[in-house]
Amino acid sequence: MNYYYKQKLFGDLVSVLKGMVGFHQTFEKWMEEAGLNITDTQFKKLTQYVDLLKKKNEELNLTSITDPKEVWIKHILDSLITVPFFKIKPGMKVMDVGTGGGLPGIPLAIMFPSVQFVLIDSTQKKITAVEEFVKELGLKNVACIATRAETIAHHPSHRDQYDLVLTRAVAPLRVLIELTVPLIHLYGNAIAYKGPEYISELSQSQNAIIKLKSEPPRVYQYSLPEGMGNRTIIQITKKHVTPDVYPRREGIPNKRPL
Repeated sequence: MNYYYKQKLFGDLVSVLKGMVGFHQTFEKWMEEAGLNITDTQFKKLTQYVDLLKKKNEELNLTSITDPKEVWIKHILDSLITVPFFKIKPGMKVMDVGTGGGLPGIPLAIMFPSVQFVLIDSTQKKITAVEEFVKELGLKNVACIATRAETIAHHPSHRDQYDLVLTRAVAPLRVLIELTVPLIHLYGNAIAYKGPEYISELSQSQNAIIKLKSEPPRVYQYSLPEGMGNRTIIQITKKHVTPDVYPRREGIPNKRPL
């Protein structure tokens, strides 16, 4: 390799490293604005996760978002800056339903090592990929299961066991209520990550709220930085024991929503 190319590669590397330092500071600022602190170790693990997700996405469709800045803002930051709305605390048990490539479960598990996370998805290939990520990242607080919510919600070791159940880009709200409320204990919360167009979903979910004996939803709105969109968190609190019939058998909640 001649001197010119050595200098060019060195210059490119320096530029990349400077860019990452600058982005680290920017990301830290966004987190602080949301009332969250992030350590250097946590940022490094998030960076490693982004790299793993990008590499695996080349062989398995885990995300349609591939631009690095968009991945950081629309996936990583969006998974984390919502925490003040539903307050994750040490010792909690949290399930991520329909985790896909590990979102929002893995970023949250990195930030909250004293919280136990269970990540589920009905696609075995996706769960296998997420298990690889968890192993590479050394996350001892994460379990991964290939299953459907309709199935696991009837298992005694999971039904009524979770403080929080999270869903992100999984299904309409009235379907999510049936799938997730059976998994949370009394006064636990089902959390749905939604976009700005949530009003119609709310209006269509009234029957599901009644059938699942839940409190009326609480709605929180926020905006992502860099003009990357408005988002909504919908929080459903369980106030009575869920009738045994819910969720209905596999596929029915989607085919015949409440």
